[in-house]
Amino acid sequence: MHALFELTEGERILGNIIKEFPSDSPHWNEAQNRFQFVDRLLTECLGWDRIDIEVERSDDLGGRSDYILGCPTAKAVLEAKKESKLFDVPPTGTPIIVRKLEPLLRASKTLEEAVYQVIPYCAIHGAQIAIVCNGPQIVIFQAIIPGQSPLKGECYFFNGFDSYINNFPLLWKLLSPEGITENRAYRDLSMHRNPRIPQKACTSIPEPFKYRYRNRFQENLRSLSSLLLEEIEENPTLKSSFYKECYVPIEANNRHLLLSKNIIAARYKRVGEDGVSPSALDSITVAHTDGDLKFNDPVIVRSKGSRPVVVIGDVGVGKTSFFENLYQNLENTEKTNTYFIHINLGIKANLSTNIKSFILSEIPLVLKNKYGVDINSAEFANAIYHRDLIDFDNSVKGSMKGIDHVAYQRERVAFLSEKIEMRDKHLLASLGHLARGRNKQIILVLDNADQRTFEVQQETFLIAQELAASRNLLVFVALRPSTFYLSKTTGALSAYQNKILTIAPPPADEVVQKRLVFAVRVAEGKVAPAELSDIRIHIGSVVSFLNATLRSIRTSEAIRQFLSNITGGNTRAVIELITGFFGSPNVDSEKIVQIEEKKGNYTIPLHEFTKHALLGEYAYFNSQSSFVACNIFDLSSADPREHFLASLIVAFLNSGAGILDNDGFVNGQQLMSEMARQGFVEDQVRHALRRLATKRLIETPHAHYRELHVADHEPPEHFHYRATTVGIYHIRFWTGSFAFLDAVSTDTPIFDQESREEISKIADSFDISDRYKKAICFKKYLENQWHLSNFGVNYYDFMSLIHSQEESFLSVKKAIEQRKENNSRGHK
Repeated sequence: MHALFELTEGERILGNIIKEFPSDSPHWNEAQNRFQFVDRLLTECLGWDRIDIEVERSDDLGGRSDYILGCPTAKAVLEAKKESKLFDVPPTGTPIIVRKLEPLLRASKTLEEAVYQVIPYCAIHGAQIAIVCNGPQIVIFQAIIPGQSPLKGECYFFNGFDSYINNFPLLWKLLSPEGITENRAYRDLSMHRNPRIPQKACTSIPEPFKYRYRNRFQENLRSLSSLLLEEIEENPTLKSSFYKECYVPIEANNRHLLLSKNIIAARYKRVGEDGVSPSALDSITVAHTDGDLKFNDPVIVRSKGSRPVVVIGDVGVGKTSFFENLYQNLENTEKTNTYFIHINLGIKANLSTNIKSFILSEIPLVLKNKYGVDINSAEFANAIYHRDLIDFDNSVKGSMKGIDHVAYQRERVAFLSEKIEMRDKHLLASLGHLARGRNKQIILVLDNADQRTFEVQQETFLIAQELAASRNLLVFVALRPSTFYLSKTTGALSAYQNKILTIAPPPADEVVQKRLVFAVRVAEGKVAPAELSDIRIHIGSVVSFLNATLRSIRTSEAIRQFLSNITGGNTRAVIELITGFFGSPNVDSEKIVQIEEKKGNYTIPLHEFTKHALLGEYAYFNSQSSFVACNIFDLSSADPREHFLASLIVAFLNSGAGILDNDGFVNGQQLMSEMARQGFVEDQVRHALRRLATKRLIETPHAHYRELHVADHEPPEHFHYRATTVGIYHIRFWTGSFAFLDAVSTDTPIFDQESREEISKIADSFDISDRYKKAICFKKYLENQWHLSNFGVNYYDFMSLIHSQEESFLSVKKAIEQRKENNSRGHK
């Protein structure tokens, strides 16, 4: 909603209205006051469009609201009274606008009756702001205050028409359409009641965003692990062995995921045509022993080459790995009949200004380097333009063949050169010759276009469409669901009916285990021994760390569950997490290696993995330190109950208490209503929804906020939401553990002064005893706030979470006691 004119215009009109008032205006009744002044104040002075105002709305309790502002959803309710009924309130001596409401009610029976009348209207219509106006006086107050009665709150009190004129910019800010839409009155009154959110304990840390630098041992371990776990995938000598040993078949069901099988299976349903779930790519793809790539999907077989096949998969899910593995399988067959051209736009063409020129150059380059087919050679040109050359010989220039052979050859070369220089037509002719003349199966994969700009994505699809329309090759375009959705609704894909296939995430723990096994084999020289011979003398420590990590993941259900859920099906993220764990400055890797080499069979505890996931390269937790963790206890307003708002949202979405659609999503309006029932206001819930969706703890069907930009003015309740495995793991396990509470204790505003001071004193300490004290103090503070909040829900219980993670505190306590005992023995 927007005002129909500017503030200055409204101020001028208000002055004129007040000057024109008749002398008997104090005797107006309620209806006359509304007609003569309140209507004009709203529409002529504050810029309201009449379609955004509803009057005389009846409710189920038998009441009738004079004005509801912000239709169709009520934002504020205004109750108009007789102008003759002035609110007789005690003077202040100064023109104070913000006042405590309770003393005003005690002083004025008329105001008290009006306030008591308007509050139920607000409650039943869901309005957060109540307004009472008798003409020359306006009272604006919060109809809902989490944790206390609205009668105990503050109000804006404009006392007299002079107050309207003198403070009109404030009146405009509070009651104009923009002010009501932005809930400015509610927010500003909250700031008067709680002037500011308490400072976080990290403000007492000299360098809260300080990096922890690796020592030489950690640096070497990190470099070698990066080579063995990430870069090795691109090593051309090892690529075939890598995919043979490391590739994990894609499957929708993962026994460690905290979402049901049906929810995972329906991951991509909404991108399909007519609500039909797309087929999984791996389930319809067969590589025969003769080298042919076959598809048992009748639509692809029937429409081969008529249009591109869109392959949908979330970011990091393994789209590139799937195609690379498919290619490696084909390459190893003795009788191959397929030209497999995989163009990864995520790592190539970044320096190219024109994506079309790049693809027109890259396809011939792949054909030449991998299959020995040079489409620009004279021999190939003579073959594909055989019929054109016959026509040339019959032309005027061709008649020189029997007269001047040299001139004829020159013209013939010029003719073929002109054909080759028309690169798009020449490429299509070449592919046609390979497919029909040489009976080759050609598969083109345009991968990771969604990592480029939206314009590049659209151009890539149009190129794919043109190539596929030749019916000489099968073209795949790999996209994320969000990218496909955006392009389907606003871009190039909207004009086409596409065959859609999907790629679902493989089990993260199996991916990691296979990579670790392969890395150990490479490091020990059992795979391609010559490849790493130059670093073999430094490899001992990394092998020990690899073995300890592999053993820990294999033997610990808790670690496998952590890896599977906290990365949300992003295979790339789990590999980066494990690679970063090697040589992390927050992990005592040297101690782990020493124990492994001395005793063997060492098992790394879960908290070492979670500590790295929380802190990354930083010394202290902050909003940038972790790609997977979200400080779920942080808040946006000075309301301690908000510590639990994010957890309540995730838990409600995962509980089934809401009305779910077929894919497990809950309407945002219903979510807002449930959180309002728990005493939270719109601004709080909206902020939480945006943050949770950005940090991947919840998701919309098309990844809004995380991948698709949403304008700030667009209310998040317009979308549907579902909890992700990342969010579920947070509220079921992580946020109650020692590692998490220790990390975020300095990043959370704490309202209890004693607790805040205790944590601030030791906020920068790395000593385990201080960290334990800090975490215990923070845990007790949250427990106390949970009891004070008194939420009436059955889908989330913070105390149960804390009790389930008690072992994480006990293990730290035992370690501290053991250290004290060892120190006392040493002194003796």
